Order: sequence, then C-alpha cells, then structure tokens
Amino acid sequence: MPRRIVTVLAVLIALLPLATAAPPTRAANTNGADVNSLGLDATYDVKGSFDWRGRSAEVRTTATVNGSTPWSTSVLAFNLQILRIGSAQLKDVTVGGDAVNPTVDDQTILVPLDPPLLAGASVAVEIDYTARMSGSPDPNGDDWGFAATSDYLTAYRWIPWLSRTTKFNRPSVGDPYVTANSTSVHVEINADPSLTFAATGVQTGNNGTTRTFEAHNVRDFNFAASPTYKRAHRSVRGIDVNLYYDRLDPGTILNATSRAINDYTRKVGAYPYPVLNIAETGPWASIESPESFWLADKVPGHLLAWTTAHEVAHEWFYAVVGNDQAREPFADEALADFMARNLLDDFVPSQCSPGFLDQTIYDLGDCYPWVVYVQGNLWLRQYRDRVGSSAFWRGISNYFRANKFGMGGTRPLLDALDAAAGRPQVHRQFPRLYALPVPCLPFGLPAGRL
Repeated sequence: MPRRIVTVLAVLIALLPLATAAPPTRAANTNGADVNSLGLDATYDVKGSFDWRGRSAEVRTTATVNGSTPWSTSVLAFNLQILRIGSAQLKDVTVGGDAVNPTVDDQTILVPLDPPLLAGASVAVEIDYTARMSGSPDPNGDDWGFAATSDYLTAYRWIPWLSRTTKFNRPSVGDPYVTANSTSVHVEINADPSLTFAATGVQTGNNGTTRTFEAHNVRDFNFAASPTYKRAHRSVRGIDVNLYYDRLDPGTILNATSRAINDYTRKVGAYPYPVLNIAETGPWASIESPESFWLADKVPGHLLAWTTAHEVAHEWFYAVVGNDQAREPFADEALADFMARNLLDDFVPSQCSPGFLDQTIYDLGDCYPWVVYVQGNLWLRQYRDRVGSSAFWRGISNYFRANKFGMGGTRPLLDALDAAAGRPQVHRQFPRLYALPVPCLPFGLPAGRL
C-alpha cells in the first residue's frame, strides 16, 4: 500500500554542479508542456555507489531508448524523484556520447534529442547525478525513499526512468509516478559489505562491496538494505518468496503472501516473475515495487496480513499492468485493496462522504485513502455482487492479460468488466465514476452518477 496510507487507515480503523556544457534549465513544478515518453521502450544499465555512513550517492544510468512509436521523438522525459527528496545534482548528461543541456522540471528530467529519435532507431542516453540521503527521514514526508540511517539504506525511484511530466507535490498521500515497462535492467550497487539487500529482480553477483542484479519486464527498480536483516524463505508456485525482516512477524507475512499469490493466480493470472523480495523498513511507509515491496516496521499486528495482501496485489496491478498512479489511482489502488480485502473478507466502511472515484491524487487531501481505496474497493465489491463472481473475475483476468507489461487505466478496466458482464462499454455513457451505495450499481443509473 503506497506511502503513509497504511498509517492513516491503521489509526482510523483502530479507532473505528550540474550538466556538462551548461547547468540544466529548471522549470517550476511541471507547469509546462506535457512530455510523455511512456510509449517508448528502453533498457537500463545502472551503476550506483552508496556511502551508507556518509549518506551520499553517485549514480550513472545508461538508458538505451528504442524508437518504438510510429512517430519521431525530439525530447525524452525521465522520472527521478531524487530531484525532490535527495537534492540530486545532474552531472554529465549525454545523448549518443554527446553532451546535451537537459531541463529539470520538478521531478522530471527532459533530455533533448537532435536529431530526433526516429521509429525503429535507438539512442543511448547517459544521466549521471550525485545526491544526499536523509539520516532522519520524516514519517509524514517522502525522504524515507532515499535514506541512510543506522538501520537501513533505502532507494526508491532513484533510477532515471522513461515517464511523463508529473507533478510531485500533492495534498494527499498518493503516488506521483507513472513509468514505462522495461524488458531488461542491469544494476550494480557498490555499498558497505555488511549490508544485506532486498531489491527488485534477482541478485546475480556479490564480490563484497558490489552487488549485481538483473530484472526483466519491470517499471522501476528499488531496494532496501540493512546490516541486521534476517531472512525467511518460502516457495509458492515455484516463486522464491524471500522475506528480509527484523521486528515484524515472519509467519504472518509469509502466510498472507502465500494465500495471496495462490488466490490472485487462480482468479486473475499467473505471477510472471521468479522472485518476490519483501523488505521490512523503518517506521515510514509500506510501498510496492516490481518483484518486491516494503513493509514499515510499525504496521500493527492486526493489520499486517491485510497490508501484506494489498502489496502482493500490486504485483499484478501496478507492476505487471501499469497505470498512471497520479492521474488514475483507482486502476491500481482500488483494485489492489479489493483483492486483499476480498481474500481476507475484511471490508471496512469509509470515513469520508461518497466522492468521485476517478479523482487524481491532486484532487483529494485527507480523504484520498477513504475515497479511492475504501469507496473504490466497495464499488468493486458491489459490481461483483451485481454481475456475479464468475463474470467479474473473468473481466479482471481479461484486463490483466490484455495489458500485461503495458499500461492500463480506469476506463480500460471498466471496459473489461463491462464486456465480461455482457454489457460492452456501458460505463462510457457516464462522464464520471461515482461512489454509490448498494444497490444502485452498475447498470441503469442516471447519467452522471457513476
């Protein structure tokens, strides 16, 4: 479950130097043109050096970008939230070996291409940066995503990755990200040899200070590391589930993970990765990654199974099937929460008034989790009850298969559900998706009330 939402719901439920030739141009808070590079393919070769005790980092990323769209591209958008939480400073930025002058727009690096990238062509883009890691992360902030404390080293959204210009600041605890799938990611991390790493992908090498990782068909690569991690392992349907923990109960986490993988596989489709690495982190936030997720060490025992099941669900929706998490959070958050609560039979009422479920993370404040997560999962439960379990899960499975390793969204999800229910695109007649009480869902509603 992204960001601090576990904390919000837990409390309430319990109570009820710069570029080469010139410095990069900086634009304020993504008010400029919308640059969208999500339709392009790229592979990533990353070398990161992390001084855990000195709380500094140097990262070099080479993205080989392929012109997979039928049109030319003159600028590329790379997401790098470390610009906002780690005071990242761009060093060398090159295209095909030649220095360029990028523009830094909020958390996005805009890299110009001259000549433009043509369909069928490819170009190597190198982005080097240095940054500082937080030694005392704010549990109510975002800097725990790039932290070096006495217990942990964490890096989240630290690799410049093809994306779309997306505003970082928001009034809610939603995730301000959207990134494209990559078929191949190679990562080398140089760090203190006492650290044990839990990361996206498979660790393929360790020479003491340098660890090597490989990942395929992922839309980002993150890690958490600690000198005190204990490891628990379980094989589920041939998947190596590894839990790196300290304080949390390993039995509860592994049991919930096993149940979730089995349930989601039967209902939706097979988990496509060889591993699932789960990492306990500090008292900050639980959050998803491809082939991995973090669990905050403060998750209450009575919410640990639900939090785990929710994060496992994100491996299907966000990791395998992507979506714009900032602009269409319903597509992954409502669906992941429904899957988890349906598995555990643990639905809770919303503590906020009914609202539009298709709102962005910028539209909602404190009611964000109650509207998108809770009202969203209740809406999906109502839909299932109305059309029947068989038709409902057939629609979810069809949506999963159609958008595997690609980009889905709220409307494609609704279309898949409607088609499986025998009412193709019935939701298209309604301009908004609205949280309504049973039984007024999903068919025969007045216009504008869905």
